[in-house]
Amino acid sequence: MPSFDFSLTDRLPSYPAGAGRLLLGAPPSHGQPLLLFVHGAYHGAWCYANYLSYFARQDIACAALDLPGHGGLPQDATFLHAGIRDLAVSVQRATDRMEGPVVLVGHSMGALPVLVAATEMARAPAGVVLLAPSPPANLPGAAALPTVPEDVLRAPPGDVEIRERFAGCAADVDVSAIRQRLCAESPQVLNDRYALRVAVNPFAMRSQGLCLEAGRDDPARHPAGQDRAIADFFGFEHQALADQPHAMMYGEQWESSAAVLLDWYQRTYDRRRRGTR
Repeated sequence: MPSFDFSLTDRLPSYPAGAGRLLLGAPPSHGQPLLLFVHGAYHGAWCYANYLSYFARQDIACAALDLPGHGGLPQDATFLHAGIRDLAVSVQRATDRMEGPVVLVGHSMGALPVLVAATEMARAPAGVVLLAPSPPANLPGAAALPTVPEDVLRAPPGDVEIRERFAGCAADVDVSAIRQRLCAESPQVLNDRYALRVAVNPFAMRSQGLCLEAGRDDPARHPAGQDRAIADFFGFEHQALADQPHAMMYGEQWESSAAVLLDWYQRTYDRRRRGTR
């Protein structure tokens, strides 16, 4: 049975990042790039507890971001109308807090504010990693989805969807630890993705990157070939992980996805160091 323990994130030091909150897992050192994890819809920085522990043990600097209104942050009147570009501001603010190089890691919906920030802020990130990403509006063939009403917050998914789509676990697994941390979502954020409202200029991408596809993902949201097309659109490496559910950072086989990210990180930045000798 998988164990969903996210309590590490309750103990980490935190700092403001625009209207969001930055949780520091392991501080920067030796000039190496810091991995900055950005969550998807309904989630918060807590969903990266396993990754933060894993990369800290590898002596790799890492942090996770609570986007505005997520991870226990207040959902005030402005949250109802907050869109992807509002979230991108907090990604940029969090990046600006880091003195050294940063690799932005965005999951699902969180891939969109990461891509917006990476292509529009003055200091390009050292790298971009997309985990089961939502597509930008201008991706050829991107799949739109039915929109949701925009006058009310969208309640988080229930246990069945958590098990089947997010965690990829059996029907008898207790997912209350996940359910209790999920939050309502801004309908503007959801419709920015569902109606394909957020375009990202691929020619403005100045960073190398990686796109990880979850092999057990929902085919309606991630039709065959879409994640690879996103990787090709931005010139990123693509890897399909057959054993991974949508929320690969806390699914039963999460450690194998972390190992793939670690391998890319070491290959990419070892090569960079060799090139400066």
